[in-house]
Amino acid sequence: MADITQTFSQLLLTYGPGAMLDLPDQAVIVSGLQGWRYDANLRTVAEDRLVALLRAQLAEKLSADFSGLRLPPEQDEDRRDDRAPGVEVFIFPTWFTAEEEVKVGAAEGEGTPASMETRRRLLEFSDLSTTKAGKLSYKGDGKKKVEVNPIRFVAACTKGHLQDIDWRFLVHRNGDRNCRKPMFWVERGVSSDPSDISVRCTCGSSLTLADLYKPKFLGSCRCESPWMIPRRLQDETCENDLRLLPRSATNTYFAQTVTVISLANSDDRARQTVQEHRPTIDSIRSLPNFIQILRSLPATKDPFAEFSDDEIMRALEEESNGNAELGTTNPKIAEFDLLASGAGLIGNDGPNSHLFAETLSTGDLNLSTQWSDFLSSVVKVHRLREVTCLYGFTRLEPPPTAAESELDEIQLAVDGADLARNVEWLPALEQYGEGIFLHISPTFIQNWMSKPEVMDRARVLKSGEGLDAERFNRTPKHLGIAYWAIHTLSHALMTELSLECGYPLSSLKERIYSSGTAQAPRFGLLIYTSTAGGQGTLGGLSGMAHRINGFLDRSLTRLQLCSNDPICAEHSPDDSHDDRHLHGAACHGCLLIPETSCEVRNTRLDRGLLVRTVKNGGFACF
Repeated sequence: MADITQTFSQLLLTYGPGAMLDLPDQAVIVSGLQGWRYDANLRTVAEDRLVALLRAQLAEKLSADFSGLRLPPEQDEDRRDDRAPGVEVFIFPTWFTAEEEVKVGAAEGEGTPASMETRRRLLEFSDLSTTKAGKLSYKGDGKKKVEVNPIRFVAACTKGHLQDIDWRFLVHRNGDRNCRKPMFWVERGVSSDPSDISVRCTCGSSLTLADLYKPKFLGSCRCESPWMIPRRLQDETCENDLRLLPRSATNTYFAQTVTVISLANSDDRARQTVQEHRPTIDSIRSLPNFIQILRSLPATKDPFAEFSDDEIMRALEEESNGNAELGTTNPKIAEFDLLASGAGLIGNDGPNSHLFAETLSTGDLNLSTQWSDFLSSVVKVHRLREVTCLYGFTRLEPPPTAAESELDEIQLAVDGADLARNVEWLPALEQYGEGIFLHISPTFIQNWMSKPEVMDRARVLKSGEGLDAERFNRTPKHLGIAYWAIHTLSHALMTELSLECGYPLSSLKERIYSSGTAQAPRFGLLIYTSTAGGQGTLGGLSGMAHRINGFLDRSLTRLQLCSNDPICAEHSPDDSHDDRHLHGAACHGCLLIPETSCEVRNTRLDRGLLVRTVKNGGFACF
């Protein structure tokens, strides 16, 4: 089979371990971390805050020898051997249909024209052979070989387990379970209705696709994880029932990720340089003459040239002591505290810098009274590094994101499927970009939240969050009305920025900072973009920071009226007859953006919190 390549972000966010993938010739499942092959050029990702968080929250899922984060293996075009860097895949599912279609007459008494029924032979992997081109094929009854297609349906449970449907057992559930006669996938008509699709055995037993959707019809989960080795542990149990899952459905794979923005921990240039070259330093630190090696390597020779040996050793010691104190602090708090510090320059401007930003003078921004009261500061982020780690996944139902927890109490979802039997490291992705940070005045937010109309609206939003949690059988999580308001402003502002900054809306991202009632007041918004390499630091977005007043004005103007009003404005999250419990006045016509840009999947949005709509206005910020 020819090499199939994916970008790092595709491999982590869409086709990670346990994801089903259609290749040109086969349907496969991506292997767990045990099948990720590296060569001597293994590249690690240094992000101590993220590693500390993972160790604290996923302690039971991680190996005692957990070493940190790695970039996915990178293809080596000069290698074609079995141990070349790459990610292994396994054939899945293992049931197939013969590609050759046979038009047959209808069964006696059914009255369907012969031309309206199509039969395909249903086959197991053991029935197949491989052609010289590497394709799976079937040759039966002395006929020529025909190509086969993987079956379209598999079985899964909400814990992420996945297995083939036992078609032979289900077809003969009320008959001779020892029957081994040929079975066929039969489609009647052209409607694709589940009742018109069936699996029949030549002995006369059959079932329809509609049967498979019945509760408990597929039986109990067998705890199979075909992306891991072994695929099932002897003492593993699962109390969930299996559910029918089309392989191409959008709910086959929900990646569980956590993202942090790398920080400049110190103004000391030596320590900052050590942070930026941690992977290289860690790989040679055990060598007795590693300082000399550090000064001779092309990547580190120039950055460390200005420092003495003593300065480098002191920076390493300070860095190690600082890492030991990271604990379980939410990385978003550290991000906010640094960006909202008011320092003129944050980080340093260097080719390997992880963060460089400057706090703009309010006098240069020409803020109107409305926005000067709302904003404490505006930070122009020239350069930032975003690190995203994949730590699990779910099927059938999306997990809560790390952003859906209060600022001081970040929680990672620990009930997802594992990436390997023994997790000694986790895959991560680092990207560079730029952005704009808005430090929102705590006094403004607190005065607004104290109004009676706003408190009434907060109770409505909280009720909606409770209904949504009940729908997915989760514990209700109320992020506060301030989060809803700042998040709504973020979406409106991103839409405006995308029209002029040079980046499409789908490439912009957000990070919302909003503390709860019992927490220190932290309110802010970071809109940024990030890409692999340096393309995300061209200045198109950060250059808009000086014009933030105009962008904010236009954002509010657009929110006052939606093309779907009055229906949009009248929607309430506490409506028990509507499943959009995490939306107030919000729809595709006004606030919803590409989900890759939103940190909470386009939820917790209500433009009525910002401006007067055709329906409400008493609880608006402005």
